[in-house]
Amino acid sequence: MDFGETYGDLGQGFIHVHHIIPLSKIRSVHVVDPIKDLVPVCPNCHAMLHINQGEPLSVEQLRDILVREGT
Repeated sequence: MDFGETYGDLGQGFIHVHHIIPLSKIRSVHVVDPIKDLVPVCPNCHAMLHINQGEPLSVEQLRDILVREGT
């Protein structure tokens, strides 16, 4: 999905990032390392990662679902 194509300059370069370890699980002061702690995902995928009320899906789990569903 290219947000720049859909929304023009407003959407150019737009992306969400997903915390590999949910912030709610980190019980101490934590400096986020964007390389180790974050994964860029499109907003739709980010919503699907968090669709469950409990533990979010991992990126790998969501990728498996997408492959299984043929998308």
